Amino acid sequence: MPRPSQARKLVARLVGMETEYATLVADQQDLENEDLPPSKMVFDQICEAIRRDQPTVGGLFDNEQMFLASGGAVTFESHPSMHSLPGGLIEIATPEVHSPSDLLACQRSIDSLVSESTADSETGFDLRVLKNSSDALGHVYGCHENYEATVASGLFLILYRMFIALLWVMQIFSLVLSLPWLGILLVLVWLCKKIRRTGGQLTEPQDMFDTIPKWLSTILVGGMRIIHIPTVFVLRFVASQIAFRRQRKYLTAFLVSRVALCGTGVLDHSGRFQMSAKAMAIDKVADLGGFRGERPMYVFGHWLSQFCSKSFTSLASTRQMFRRSQRLQIGLSDSNMSDLAEYVKVGSTSLLLDLIESDNCTDLPILKRPISSLHDLASDWNLITSIPTQRGKRTAIEIQEIYYRAAEKFVARAPAETRGEAPLVLQRWRELLDAAIAFRRDAADVEPAIGRIDWLSKQWLMSELGDSVDWTARKKVDLRYHELSDEGYFQQLMIARPERRLVDQEQIDRRRRSPPADSPAAKRGWMIREFADSDQLMKSEWTHAIIGKGRKRRRVEFVDQSTTIK
Repeated sequence: MPRPSQARKLVARLVGMETEYATLVADQQDLENEDLPPSKMVFDQICEAIRRDQPTVGGLFDNEQMFLASGGAVTFESHPSMHSLPGGLIEIATPEVHSPSDLLACQRSIDSLVSESTADSETGFDLRVLKNSSDALGHVYGCHENYEATVASGLFLILYRMFIALLWVMQIFSLVLSLPWLGILLVLVWLCKKIRRTGGQLTEPQDMFDTIPKWLSTILVGGMRIIHIPTVFVLRFVASQIAFRRQRKYLTAFLVSRVALCGTGVLDHSGRFQMSAKAMAIDKVADLGGFRGERPMYVFGHWLSQFCSKSFTSLASTRQMFRRSQRLQIGLSDSNMSDLAEYVKVGSTSLLLDLIESDNCTDLPILKRPISSLHDLASDWNLITSIPTQRGKRTAIEIQEIYYRAAEKFVARAPAETRGEAPLVLQRWRELLDAAIAFRRDAADVEPAIGRIDWLSKQWLMSELGDSVDWTARKKVDLRYHELSDEGYFQQLMIARPERRLVDQEQIDRRRRSPPADSPAAKRGWMIREFADSDQLMKSEWTHAIIGKGRKRRRVEFVDQSTTIK
């Protein structure tokens, strides 16, 4: 008999994606580094082009964030100290949706939006955008996946909620302790302006820090971090020991082996080709991500923001943290160009979360050394390396086969009316897996993988250059494979193999205008279209918006009982 958790359709949980895009100037031959456009200017001009494309409103917690009528959001992923330097990253998140097919269409509409907006930006430079995971200097960025999932159950759910209550109290104390530091900052800014005899209104936090001496701002920022250290320690404990324990136990081997199917490939500085730059950078299984430079497989940085940054705006914003369903963020994810890889990446993970949360996971593999196993697999594009599990050593392909067979049995046992998109997920997962198996059996049999498995497509393009080419020529292939223009190498592959696209232009255009009707983002998109050009100011968050000012200010919720995954 099916378990109660199968009452809802399979592969129907809320999912979303956040992708960081890198920008570059196409022809730098006659330009010195100081002549290149500053990253902040590039971001602002791209945002202006996006505003010309569709209605937008500003973010509630982040003045540089911009919410779109299509349901997504744009953020500048660059440290303030880097704003005057070339480069920079633009992060665009999809709307939260209920199916892998909708997510793929939303993601491709965003790829199209950022590409066209970059080309239409009024910077005076020939700008291009790359959808990849690392640049020529080895900096790693890319993609995060988000899934609505059960954070804990039974005793662990009680413990989780007790710690959230503790964190809420700690949040109040941190806020109270922070007020004197903020007062000192305001006084110092006022004194510095008087001494320098400068005027003007400071609307951005970075503007205030730029006003005072650097050594003093360092002390103030350090003090704020010290105030929040107890909160960070408790959050780290909850993330590593309590939240999503069951999912992390049974899903990790899948994510580690998934690089063989969904990695995008990278050529490192020593000339070695690896299946995933993101995989090689991962150094923790579960952690906050970014607080001390760590790069975890399961990321809880959004919780840190919830309890530290957003507490200054609204303590009530943490109420949603008590819910049983929370946002599970996966940092081990490459920015795929291939439609099939992008679809399978999300669809198979969503299906396996259904399986795990229904207690059908006793036969799934468990890794003994997740991080070292991940690095070992990602370093071997021949797909022959075996890693230790609780049931002996297995290759990436063998682990994927185990998960595929478990998912296939799970779907077969589910009532027909609850299977939803699961059969399509299995079909496409099988197609991607068979392409990798064909290459494993015969290294010359790459045709099934071209345009489907990104790392194999890229490796094949590099091999077509011959053995005599230098690192620079191969690295050019590595980077331009991800270029979102007609001159990008993946786009050229798709011109020759259009049948390997899963999303047509009509679907992309539809998602460019609005999110799916059953998405929580539908109300947000509708309100943005209504208020973007209105006299009433609208500031948006993923869960709610604030409309108006002063006494007429009101809060509008986008969702009621369901959680948001952003």
